[in-house]
Amino acid sequence: MRIVDFFLTINPFTRPGRKLAVCKGIIIHYVGKENQKAIDVWKFFEKTCPVDKHYSSAHYIINLDGYIYHAVPDDEVAYHCGSEKPDPVSGRIYTDWARQKFGYYANDPVKTSPNYCTLGIELCIDARGNFTEETLLAAVELVAKLLGDNKLTVDDIGTHNLVVGWKDCPLPWVKNPALFDDFIDKVKTRMGVLL
Repeated sequence: MRIVDFFLTINPFTRPGRKLAVCKGIIIHYVGKENQKAIDVWKFFEKTCPVDKHYSSAHYIINLDGYIYHAVPDDEVAYHCGSEKPDPVSGRIYTDWARQKFGYYANDPVKTSPNYCTLGIELCIDARGNFTEETLLAAVELVAKLLGDNKLTVDDIGTHNLVVGWKDCPLPWVKNPALFDDFIDKVKTRMGVLL
């Protein structure tokens, strides 16, 4: 796994410096712009978000070649899955899945959010809007490591869509949920769990 610590500067919009309360899950996202490099996503978090006063970040960004930027330390909050918009199914700010999985952190959006108990990973997409094999292999390895480090299981892997319900993120897996199931199976294998 090729990973570099390239932490964002502490600021209110992308790296508040607030400690993660507990880690209850790993949330996968995708970079919505095709062929965008991980370094450009990092620059967006570092430079554009603070200027625009836009809350957005992730702990990790995985490039098309599988290279991983570690943008926010694992023990700190990143702004990757908060919401003010209701889930279209439950009518609540967070989905039933998120409220069951994260409890307090998804039940009172005025006081807290799943950002305070999850790690976020952004995956870059190619020119056709898909994940490359290199990106997915790096994601499998990283997620397996993070699950082990935090004493979590594959049941604790989610997507941005599973948390908020209204956002088609990561789009390749929202359009084809079997791809997400395949990713989970690969993480299980990586962790040595029998299928």
